[in-house]
Amino acid sequence: MGATLGERSKVLGLLLGLFVCLGAVIPLVSKADVFDTAPAGLNLEGLFEPGKFDRNSATMQTVSKNGHSQHVIELTNDDNQVGAMWSPPVNRFNMRVDNQVSMWVNFGDKAVSEGLAVVLQNDPRKMSAISRYGKKSIIGENLGVYGTDTYTRRTAPATIAKTAIQKSWALELDTKVNDGGFWGLYPRGNSFDEKPKKMHMAASYPASPDTYTQRGGLTSSYRFEQNHGSIADKLPLADGNWHHLVLKWVASKQIMSYTLDQGPTRMTTIDTTVFGKDIRNVTWGLTSTATTANARTLVVFDRLPQPIEIESDLNVTNLTQERTVHEGDWVHGGDELEYEYVLSYLNGDNEWQQVKASLPLPEQVHFSHAKIRYADGTEEEINLPADDNESSVARLQHDLQRTLSMKNPHAYITLIGEAAKVDRDTFVDDDMSYFEGHEMKTATATPHFTITTNKTVNLTIEPLTQVKKGEPVIIKGQIKLNDGLDFDNDGMRIEYRVNGEAGEDYQLSMDDPVGYVEFEVDAEELQIGENQITLRAHSKDNAYSEPVTVTVTVIGGELQLKKVSTESVFAPIKLTGTAQVSRPEGLEVVVNDDTGSKAAWRLEATATPLVTNQGRTLAGNLYYQDGAKLTMLGEDAVEIARQKTAPGIDYDVTAHWSSQQGLVLKTTPAAVPGSYQGTITWHLSTVPEE
Repeated sequence: MGATLGERSKVLGLLLGLFVCLGAVIPLVSKADVFDTAPAGLNLEGLFEPGKFDRNSATMQTVSKNGHSQHVIELTNDDNQVGAMWSPPVNRFNMRVDNQVSMWVNFGDKAVSEGLAVVLQNDPRKMSAISRYGKKSIIGENLGVYGTDTYTRRTAPATIAKTAIQKSWALELDTKVNDGGFWGLYPRGNSFDEKPKKMHMAASYPASPDTYTQRGGLTSSYRFEQNHGSIADKLPLADGNWHHLVLKWVASKQIMSYTLDQGPTRMTTIDTTVFGKDIRNVTWGLTSTATTANARTLVVFDRLPQPIEIESDLNVTNLTQERTVHEGDWVHGGDELEYEYVLSYLNGDNEWQQVKASLPLPEQVHFSHAKIRYADGTEEEINLPADDNESSVARLQHDLQRTLSMKNPHAYITLIGEAAKVDRDTFVDDDMSYFEGHEMKTATATPHFTITTNKTVNLTIEPLTQVKKGEPVIIKGQIKLNDGLDFDNDGMRIEYRVNGEAGEDYQLSMDDPVGYVEFEVDAEELQIGENQITLRAHSKDNAYSEPVTVTVTVIGGELQLKKVSTESVFAPIKLTGTAQVSRPEGLEVVVNDDTGSKAAWRLEATATPLVTNQGRTLAGNLYYQDGAKLTMLGEDAVEIARQKTAPGIDYDVTAHWSSQQGLVLKTTPAAVPGSYQGTITWHLSTVPEE
């Protein structure tokens, strides 16, 4: 025989009481444990503030990671809580430009809160925005951002939407499936997730009536179901691990993509008109709720929206060897090293201010000097930690005194140090350098390298004399180490420069005798005449030889008239019965000596008489004027120029003429008008060496 209605109520009450009792004894993950496992993140001082409403449970906890101070946001940590963290004006989201946010989230592994929401909003309440609860207890399913469903009778979706954060968009990470409660008997405030059956991630507009669909009636009370957009279902969110969430906003397409733990990327379009007119300064942040399962909801940010764009770089230079130190390179003990960090402000609306530098100081490098130089010309000294040679200081902490902006876009932080003198090869590990200010943080890696003992290399090169034009130079030589130890050709190389220009390093072959050098310098790298080839040997561990310079002469080029005008005219002469003078127009004579010899060359000229087509000879002559001296051009050659020029260099003879030097046409009073022509023949020859 079945139980009466009253009896069924008692049984149900007993079951519910048992359920609550069991829920209350679930242990929390200890604060120390979960905070110790927090990933590296940002210092959020001044970048987030707890929402300004009663009973806000959200706080920022300070933790230290590798000597770096950062924050963990704790949204909830007990029953019946609602928490929100909002961005102040310095950290608003500009939806007119591309942007990115990334964070680590942790929901515990035994006790499960309701989850959290990443929210963009222009609610008139700004920092005070939160879902409206009235005098009721916290309704966990709304996560502090969605509408509050407390109605058991029919009502409009717009009524629910008005209780949400207005002018908003939200991405929820929902760790509690609100599908009707215990056996589905208590749907009021617990029915948003009747379709998702597992922990999920989804996006929607909390203040839109379209986000809510009313269900129920006839045999049950009314309730609202939430319409989830771009849903990702069956996610293992509450497993005790830190999960990485990345949101990317593409302004031109109005698309927000989001990825959890490098899984599939989902995309959704955001209609920015929901925020009103001002989409350059959208308030954004986090909301969360907890009802009866009192787990912590924790967040660590590792990237915030960037109202400014910053770039950092590092150049490490071996000043002793005059070369850049790359990953895996070798330096000698005692070499002077320069670490130059370059901070560059590329773009943005705000200044990058209160920048804190945290720089590694490897114990194998003894730093003696540090300073900062800004783009505006100002400088500041950096006080290095005291080095007592007994203990090493791991990092240099320094607050930059100047802000970076478009008017002062660069800061150059320079550290000078000396590689330790070691008795065996010593590895210097890589590390990270951090630069953190309001608005954003950036980091750059330092290279790892090895400090080696002060062994040196001896390089000898066989003498060279000359080669013909178009032929390569064959370099032959021998490498030895000064410590007398056996070695092989592995990593042994020759770097060389031809007339100051670096060639491609030659790597010794493992198949050749140890230390034997033989390679070609291509003919295209050589010039006619003398060439200085400077060589230096480097071992695998970057021990190097003194530079060796050899001279080789390339011969076989030509001495030639590179350019000669085939026609030229003299300025017209107006005959007046007196002697007249005219000079050539457009005459060009260019000599090029590619022989490679050290001798000078000589340019001479002969000329025929000037006559008309009818055979009349001009009463006058061509002359070469050299200062005040005039020499007539005729059958006998007249020297025009004598020079010694470098190989391959053009010498423009006529360009060196002046009003007192060059060809001259001089007529006598007996000259008869007409058009006269003649031929000049140029003779180019090498001047014998004396």
